[in-house]
Amino acid sequence: MEQIKVGTVIYDNGKFGLITNIIQNGVLKESQPVTFVKTYEIRYFDGLIAFLSEKQMQRLIDNGKIEVIAR
Repeated sequence: MEQIKVGTVIYDNGKFGLITNIIQNGVLKESQPVTFVKTYEIRYFDGLIAFLSEKQMQRLIDNGKIEVIAR
């Protein structure tokens, strides 16, 4: 997994976006394993706001649909 932090600039389907927040959700129960999900908030320069899970983001990067421009 590429290290994606707040402030990372991406190129997605012809649009530039900026990672503005990383939301970490988790579940911690004694009877189940610990599960943590990282979600990226992306603000595009055209005003659109999107949320992608870490797994979705990595899949799109691996498939060349999203390109990391600057960290």
